[in-house]
Amino acid sequence: MLFVYSRHAPECAHKDELKYRRCRCPKWIDGYVDGKRVRQSAKTRSWEQAERKARSLEDASDPAKPPQPKVTTIADAVAVFMADERGRDLSKETTKQSKTLFEKQLLPWAKHRGLNRLRDLAASELVNFRAAWKNNGLTANRKLSRLVGFFAFCIQNGWLSENPAMKVKRSAPNSLPTGWFPKTEFQRIVDATYAYGEWRGGRDFHFRADRLRALVLLMRWSGLSIQDAVTLERERLSDDGKIFLYRAKTGVAVNVPVPPDVAESLHALPSENARYFFWSGNGDPQTACKGWRRSLTRLFELAKIRRPDGTPKRCHAHMFRDTFAVELLNRGVPIDRVSLLLGHSSVKVTERHYAPFVKERQQQLEIYARLAWDDAAVEAANLQSVPPTGSKPAPAQVN
Repeated sequence: MLFVYSRHAPECAHKDELKYRRCRCPKWIDGYVDGKRVRQSAKTRSWEQAERKARSLEDASDPAKPPQPKVTTIADAVAVFMADERGRDLSKETTKQSKTLFEKQLLPWAKHRGLNRLRDLAASELVNFRAAWKNNGLTANRKLSRLVGFFAFCIQNGWLSENPAMKVKRSAPNSLPTGWFPKTEFQRIVDATYAYGEWRGGRDFHFRADRLRALVLLMRWSGLSIQDAVTLERERLSDDGKIFLYRAKTGVAVNVPVPPDVAESLHALPSENARYFFWSGNGDPQTACKGWRRSLTRLFELAKIRRPDGTPKRCHAHMFRDTFAVELLNRGVPIDRVSLLLGHSSVKVTERHYAPFVKERQQQLEIYARLAWDDAAVEAANLQSVPPTGSKPAPAQVN
């Protein structure tokens, strides 16, 4: 154990009191650490500073005590984290979201708050940082998960000893039902593609109506996302109308047949690049998707799809993929099969978005609800649900 004492000058009035703290005489450290004698100057005239140095010498000699985190700045940690994401060859969308959160939001906010060191980002400060977000609950939770990953990366590099983002409570998002297009609405969108051809602008305006109609049909009947549909190669569509590719987001293989008329329209589709249906092959695929999203926005305006109360329905490209999934589930296709057709990495992802549309589950819930009825009501309901003797169930209509 180490202790501090004052090495008084000859003229000091307290030269006989080694433990006197208030004089300005040099302070020294004496004692034993790991059985070895330590006697050295604390290089300070402050008793408090000498005590801290003595304790640090004791901590450094204790092999059971974990090492102290290295001192690093927030900016340096963010720079290394972003370099790591680029080095792992993550998707451009993933690195873009990290760049927005850390470089465009976290760093300016920390500078405004006067926070420089990484250890300054305590849980209380992260709560204030989250309060500055203008996002809904679902998006806020995704950003919080990204923060947790960032601080886990900092712990692995020895910059922190604990993850402050783990102490921040998650939001309770208001989950809305998945949007999709019933048969009448989808037909209005297809019909609107013919009116779209009257618009002049761009190099392919002569064929834009046909190309846009083919894209809409492809997404609806294959369940592909807009990026997978726009970058679809012609060789991926077989002669028997089956599409095979790997989902760009999950890397899961997808093999989905499309109706014959959709396959024929794709084969006959004019394109700038003979390799692709909709993409020129130049530039970034996400940039190409932005152009098609703008075209779809105009198409939705032409279709004038309304809600039952007369207000405009919010439409976007992913609803064609949702329509593909919902129609399958409404026809009794098991959700694990739908998950495979969608190319999801796990059926839990499918359940998170489409569980309310599982027909078998809804039928079971209705049976459970009838258990609370009285016996007469249950018997009447059962009689209505049983078909007459000798009759056959009506065949399911194909959309």
